[in-house]
Order: sequence, then C-alpha cells, then structure tokens
Amino acid sequence: MVTLGAYEGELRQVVLRMKRATGRALAMNMGRLFGGCRADELASLRADLVVPIPMFWVRKLGRGINSPEILAEMVAQAAHAPVRGRVLVRKRNTIRQMELPPPERFRNLRDAFRLRLGYDLQGARVLLVDDVLTTGATSSAAAETLKRAGVGFVAVAVLARAEGHSRADRGGLH
Repeated sequence: MVTLGAYEGELRQVVLRMKRATGRALAMNMGRLFGGCRADELASLRADLVVPIPMFWVRKLGRGINSPEILAEMVAQAAHAPVRGRVLVRKRNTIRQMELPPPERFRNLRDAFRLRLGYDLQGARVLLVDDVLTTGATSSAAAETLKRAGVGFVAVAVLARAEGHSRADRGGLH
C-alpha cells in the first residue's frame, strides 16, 4: 500500500473538502503532490493499469465529483501506467461507509462491484486508487472483484490512511 499520510489533522480536512463539488482543483493538486512524493514507490509497483474506486452513478451525479478518479489521473503519471476509470463499476448504491460501524462495512460492500464487459485483465498488475482507507473494506471488495476477473496483482494507493483498523495491514489485498 502506498499512502501520503495519516487520515488526521489537515490531511483529513483536505480529503473531506475534496469530496465536495468544489473540490476538483484541490483533488488535482493533492494528486500531483501524492504522485510527486511517492513516485518511486508507485513506479516500483510496475502496474499495468491504474483503476480508481468507482462511485455509484446516482451519488456521483449528486456530488458532481469522484475524487479517486481525479487522484488516479495524477497517480497514474507517477506510476507510468494508463488510467482505466471505467473498468470497475459500483453495482448498487451502498450505504456510505462512514455511517456504519467498522464490522458492518465489509458486509455493506459485499458484491458491490463488477467488472465492465470488454476488459481482459488476465494476469494484469492493477493499482487501485482511493482517497481514504479506514477499515479497508472498499479496497478489499474492489480487489476481490479484480482478482476474480483474473488480475494477477492488486496494490492500493490512498491519499490518507486511518491508523489501526485495516484488513489491508494483515495482507488482505495482494
């Protein structure tokens, strides 16, 4: 996992502001910062493609922005890999993760993603990008979907990471 920093203080406030319709420029700048600061780590993953965590279409329509998509564009430049923002689809409008206690977050996202038709990812190395990782439920669900589609390796890049909860810390994603 590649991360810029802990989900606390100013970085937490930045992540929350990026989720607003007015957060596009902030997300682009934070993506540039992230890619610049972690360029060596991102490039060392040798990703074949970069995939942002998708948002359900109704939520994206209402919010006007999906910050992981913007971050993925910037991270992809540092990783020297193309972005494929339409590979993963969120099949249903799940409950917002922040509204659930940690144990229920994994259940909320079970089978929430699917691969869009027409993509052959057999053996590919994928870098998933999200804005924040707390329990790892979102990244784990997306990674499981990719692995079932034949992806050989999944790594995760997140702008901010909450300390102490993540299944990803216990090797749940690769």
